[in-house]
Amino acid sequence: MDLGHEDRVWQVSWDPTGLRLASCSGDKSVRIWTPLTQARFFSTGGEQEQDKEQEQDKEQRNDMRRTWECVDTIDGAHKRTVRSVAFEPTKGKTLATASFDGTTGIWEKDDDAYECIATLEGHENETKCVSWSASGQLLATCGRDRSVWIWESNGEGDFDCISVLMEHTNDVKMVVWHPTDDVLASFSYDDTIRVWRDDDDDWCAAATLTGHTSTVWAGAFSPDGRYLASVSDDRTVRVWTAATKGEAAGMRDGFYYKPDAAYDCVAVVPDTVHTRAIYSVSWTRPLRDSGAADSSSGDRDEGLLVTGCGDNTLRVFRVTASADGSVAVALESSLQHAHALADINCVRWNPVYPDWLATAGDDGVVRIWHLE
Repeated sequence: MDLGHEDRVWQVSWDPTGLRLASCSGDKSVRIWTPLTQARFFSTGGEQEQDKEQEQDKEQRNDMRRTWECVDTIDGAHKRTVRSVAFEPTKGKTLATASFDGTTGIWEKDDDAYECIATLEGHENETKCVSWSASGQLLATCGRDRSVWIWESNGEGDFDCISVLMEHTNDVKMVVWHPTDDVLASFSYDDTIRVWRDDDDDWCAAATLTGHTSTVWAGAFSPDGRYLASVSDDRTVRVWTAATKGEAAGMRDGFYYKPDAAYDCVAVVPDTVHTRAIYSVSWTRPLRDSGAADSSSGDRDEGLLVTGCGDNTLRVFRVTASADGSVAVALESSLQHAHALADINCVRWNPVYPDWLATAGDDGVVRIWHLE
């Protein structure tokens, strides 16, 4: 992808169509990218050409498919680094940005340019992440001040803060919503993950997940909501799920809140696989029709995890769940120097084209990858 940012790129976010990608940077800007050929960029098929001329035409088309352009730029979006960016997940018309200046911006495109329709204030200092709920009605932010804020959208750029959660004891690095339920997970410098839920209009901690031995940088839910993956400065990946007390392990129905649910770590990628801190993780659905249980083994393909790491390497893992409740996370492929010698700050699978991936790094570059 064409070099656009003038400083490290912290995060990227796909819109719900999978055809636009937003990036944010230490240069205080947000950029919106799209392939020139739109959906055709993601097509990997095509007819078999029989002669040289047709092959040349095919190569020209492939060259076009590799071409992206920056279609919108929000310069000076904030007074300091823009640390996080997120498209609203239902229509994709609204964009949220979180900044080290302590504010969160809500943006909508008016005619030819994005305009800030709301500024959410409250964090005492650096805001580290912003995340929309699946319905687009709720927004979560977190920051260096150890807090998690939950905002409710009332439409037309009007947001109310409905809860401030202060149970973490150090920086909160990331927040992520469950793909279907109003359940929120937060990841912190205090080495823990906290699960938050709405209890009769009062947000509270449903669980504290412990096991990591250093900063928990990020997390991602599986597309079906059964599992939560977390990554850490301790160089491990952990996979979590929940079961009602007394429920057989193989009968777990996933990472959903129940009053008597117990949240367990069901798989760990050991610290020998990654050589430095893991900063980002993303989870995509199975790439083939294998989500149903195998008739002989009962195993279920839960899709692919990808990690972005301080060792400049992308790693893709296949996650498989067994009938007895156990989960296996197996390394499928890896790519060194994905961002030259720079840290990989963010990895995001495309929500519509699940074998396509966007990454962002300290080299100031956004890259698009295809898993073959």
